[in-house]
Amino acid sequence: MNSIIEGKNVKVFGKAIIALSRIGDELWLDPMVKGLALRSVNSAHSAYGGFLFSPLFFQQYSLGSVLKRGSEVIKCKLLMKSVLPLFRSLTSIERSVERCHISVSTATDRVIIQFFCRHGIIKTHNIHFQESEALQAVFASHLCPNVLKAPGRLFADMVMHFPLFQEEITLSITAIKVSLRNDQDGGKGQLTSSCLLLVLRG
Repeated sequence: MNSIIEGKNVKVFGKAIIALSRIGDELWLDPMVKGLALRSVNSAHSAYGGFLFSPLFFQQYSLGSVLKRGSEVIKCKLLMKSVLPLFRSLTSIERSVERCHISVSTATDRVIIQFFCRHGIIKTHNIHFQESEALQAVFASHLCPNVLKAPGRLFADMVMHFPLFQEEITLSITAIKVSLRNDQDGGKGQLTSSCLLLVLRG
């Protein structure tokens, strides 16, 4: 697989990886005909997240020889700690990064990530991957009748009121409101709570 991400899309791609790092310690990189999928799952397999970047997201996207090794599609599993620092640092160097080139080398079992920066500087990272089964959430949609949809900005505005170090937030839903609550250790074995309520209007 060969792909080139240009300009601000590099930051968008990085934000997707940062979001998935909050779910699991491993990142599945799945090149497909319909686009490049990024996925992660937590150790208990109770939380799953994924992003699919269509070929239109990239300046260039081609599967090449990575599509098949023998007769099976290649699925790359990477350690999150080897990928996350590369994209987390983009916030400080984003203006100097002009494009990002991501390719998969089946000969060496490596994902190659290159950042092309101003003044002709190229930063190259070779990350070893493990072949694995495709990571896909399997659930019965008919057993999930409730759907909560809202703009991403609304969810961002809701969680910004909680501390950054918060590990867990409880989401409660009734017919008229959605509430987010966290519990913190107040010392001496006592829990303190802070609560944010959002009233849904029909």
